[in-house]
Amino acid sequence: MAQAGASALTSHYRHLQGSWKVSSSAQYQRLVVPNGNASQPFHRWFHLKEAYSSQLLSQLMADSAYVPTENLAVFDPYSGSGTTLLSALDMATRHEVPARVIGIERNPFLWELSRAKVYGRIHGREAAKAFDVALDSVTDAFHDVSKESLPLPDQSTLRNETYFPRKNVQDLVAIRSSIDACTNGEIRSLLRVCLAAAVESCGRLRRDGRALRFAPNRHPKDAWSSFNERAAAVLQDLLLCEPVESSGEVLFGDGREGVSEATGFDWIVFSPPYPNNIDYTEVYKTEAWMLGCYETSAEMRAQRQLTVRSHPSIRFNQDYAFLNSSVSREVQSAIDPILESVPADRYSSGRVELIKGYADDMLLTLQKCRQNIASDGYLAFIVGNSAHGAGDESFVIAADVLMGNLAELAGWRVEEVRVARQLSRRTSDNEFLRESVVLLRPA
Repeated sequence: MAQAGASALTSHYRHLQGSWKVSSSAQYQRLVVPNGNASQPFHRWFHLKEAYSSQLLSQLMADSAYVPTENLAVFDPYSGSGTTLLSALDMATRHEVPARVIGIERNPFLWELSRAKVYGRIHGREAAKAFDVALDSVTDAFHDVSKESLPLPDQSTLRNETYFPRKNVQDLVAIRSSIDACTNGEIRSLLRVCLAAAVESCGRLRRDGRALRFAPNRHPKDAWSSFNERAAAVLQDLLLCEPVESSGEVLFGDGREGVSEATGFDWIVFSPPYPNNIDYTEVYKTEAWMLGCYETSAEMRAQRQLTVRSHPSIRFNQDYAFLNSSVSREVQSAIDPILESVPADRYSSGRVELIKGYADDMLLTLQKCRQNIASDGYLAFIVGNSAHGAGDESFVIAADVLMGNLAELAGWRVEEVRVARQLSRRTSDNEFLRESVVLLRPA
């Protein structure tokens, strides 16, 4: 994009955020990433690089001088690994009040992960004995099963012996078969999470946040040992946690549709997929395939089509609800300068669809959240802006500014944009290339 076009887009973003309080917040820099989660009970069960810190919710509440006195109701429409819900349960325990936490997750593996964490955190040591007994049964079944006779997942990555030694894949499948044969309900989910957490260490692929990368020098760990290490950590966390008088559930569904029967949330906190080139279905495919979430490539493609339109890796549907809404003109006005910045190259159609689809999906999300919030409630979303293109034709999708504008159209008031950190890119020093926490209140 020519310099004049870049300047026009920057001016557009400045205009959209002109009436808002925008601040730089060093304390949030360490909170928009999963800082400390790897050592925290329950949070440590699986490393989700895209997660934020387990301390973020408490910081948001402290900065808003919010103290729960009778109960705490929290909702996350993009539950991911369950960070918001677990943090809410911790906050309720700290203030000695019951909590009601609800999340929604579209990815089948992440749904089971967050669901298992919430169950474990609420029931604690009450679930530990059943988990320990189930683990003994799985151990016996694993050692008895004929591993060579079990069919491997019909997925090329897991069948590639350069990536995953065949014995490890056979053992991982045998562990899943043993879990499914010996257990049921939430205890089964806890054990399946242990299995999923063992997958990456059993091969030569690593998640770097954008994709799966081949790590030729990595030495794959034994599958059974890796599974048992994860199970030991889960059991330890359950044993050390007292049960709490709270309720929680994670729905397998679409965050853009909200929860029709649940209202009055004190806090809604979420981090949607960022508008970039990352397909999270692809990033966590090995865990999902190993758990049997997909049996065919067609099922995985169908899952990708159901996710937020946050990347141009596939062609999504081009139905945009905002075009037939009462705010169609305002939404179009917000995205037109971004669309005009898209260079006319082979990626242009995908980028145009990304911008329109993302705006549409986030507007739907914010509208549904507005229906679910208490009259004096808070909403905070964490989002990173992204640079697209290269050289003079690069441009930034300022998701924090765009979503703030959409929020105002959905009945919210922007309280503050807390810029947590500037994002580095060699080809851009754009002021809007940043990651932010945006705080909203009902208008």
